[in-house]
Amino acid sequence: MSGQWTRVAEVGSTKALRFGGWLAKRLGPKAMWAFLWLPAFYFLVLGTSARRGSRQYLTRLRAIQAEGDPSAGPRASLFDVLVHLHSFAQNIYERILMWSGSLELTSVVHDGSGEIFELAERGRSALLLGAHLGNVDMLWGISRKYDLAINVVVFYGNAQRINAFFESLAPGARLRAIEIDPASVSAAWKIKACLDRGEFVVILADRLPPGSNTRSLEATFLGAPISFPASPFLVATVLGCPVYFAACLRTGDRAYRTIMRPLFKGERVARERREKTAQEMLERYVANLETFCREQPLQWFNFFEYWGRERA
Repeated sequence: MSGQWTRVAEVGSTKALRFGGWLAKRLGPKAMWAFLWLPAFYFLVLGTSARRGSRQYLTRLRAIQAEGDPSAGPRASLFDVLVHLHSFAQNIYERILMWSGSLELTSVVHDGSGEIFELAERGRSALLLGAHLGNVDMLWGISRKYDLAINVVVFYGNAQRINAFFESLAPGARLRAIEIDPASVSAAWKIKACLDRGEFVVILADRLPPGSNTRSLEATFLGAPISFPASPFLVATVLGCPVYFAACLRTGDRAYRTIMRPLFKGERVARERREKTAQEMLERYVANLETFCREQPLQWFNFFEYWGRERA
């Protein structure tokens, strides 16, 4: 879970989005779809870490679906990896279209989102635990249409730059980045301030943020134990806020399905029960993550060796 990997990816993200937006306007959707095979092939050949990570994940997922040993079954092919990388490129492309206001959706299916709308109508808020699954940026579309204020937690010291980028592409959008140092006790208070204002907070909880002192909890994901960040789950037990698993999956050309699944109903938890409650919440989160990885295997985008060194 390299902190260097996350810093490099984050620093380059806005430049890549701006360049992609410029290119997308000139090529058009059909030509752009074909063009996206080029960066996919580039990372297949030269992106050793991305190639190994994708192949490891797809191999494990295939074995789990076939009820086999995830560490001993036949490996995913390089073509499988190429298709996975192309799916990621397509995801980035549609993020660009969305932020530039050029993405005209043909269909959005709300699966469980009604509970979020009901909370908002009552002036309540919730913690939304997402993952590097699908297109979490599509929550911005929800925030505009339903006038929801959504804050996305970032760990990389660049919240000001991200907010400026959001504002430049979509003036008035009620999606904001809030900066949190995972090693600081102030994280819970920043989240609490947003929740107290009736705003929703999104945290991607499927990998540890950079920082060697980050506390973790362990759960079995795709057949092996994985360490997940403890803070999103422990914060919920302290603040007593509702918690949902949140994802937005691509179901077709310009078609999406937003998914919300309750993980915690929202209540204050006694100190001696917080660890146990957080662990139970994590296991429900991971069960949902695995379910939707099985359903849409090409839409989970963690391109590193998530389970440690295995065959590649």
